Amino acid sequence: MKTNTHKKIVVVLSLVTFLISSCKKEETCDIPQEITYTKQIASMVETECFLCHAPDVYKKKASRNKIFDYPSLKKMGESGQLIGSITHAKGYIAMPYRKNKKIDSCAIEVFKKWVDLGMPE
Repeated sequence: MKTNTHKKIVVVLSLVTFLISSCKKEETCDIPQEITYTKQIASMVETECFLCHAPDVYKKKASRNKIFDYPSLKKMGESGQLIGSITHAKGYIAMPYRKNKKIDSCAIEVFKKWVDLGMPE
């Protein structure tokens, strides 16, 4: 009797594990080979960050972190703060500043590649 129940439990757990793993969505990112501030990054910053970092609100909402122009964002990229913040790395203030909420993972990969490419304008 115990063996039969044990087999049923194993089958049910296996099925649950299969269903959970099959529901996970594999996200593929279409990341351009060449990434520049002008072509991709500026619009992503506007979409993902301007709620708090737009030119007219950053002094009130974003602790004076100016990232809405190329020189300022490049400086953040060079220091590691840009990638540290958007990936929620330990030691950085997570951005966006909402608990456990990251920007789109593909957008993060584009930002990382841009930094790796030397942050071309």
